[in-house]
Amino acid sequence: MFDFDPTGGWLVLAAVAFVAFRIGRMSAGKSESAGEREMRRMQEEQAAEDTFASLSPSVQADVDRLLADKKVIDAVKVVRENTGKGLKESKDVVDQRRKQFAN
Repeated sequence: MFDFDPTGGWLVLAAVAFVAFRIGRMSAGKSESAGEREMRRMQEEQAAEDTFASLSPSVQADVDRLLADKKVIDAVKVVRENTGKGLKESKDVVDQRRKQFAN
């Protein structure tokens, strides 16, 4: 049908790939700045602390005991069962509590 020389075929392929790359980058939206990333991280940490504080004292003690025994997965399970939060949010709660233990 079309008779491309080998060099021209690669050139067309490279041009199409470049255009597709640029379109993908433009449609990806604005990336987060360092300040926005830091603000989001601080908000997530505060939400994790608030969630832990909302747990009953006995559940808090259970989580602390599990963390002391280095049973992080079990601690995440306890948080999930008692808050109804998802896996990521529950893990964030446990990670935040581990940070407080380290201090």
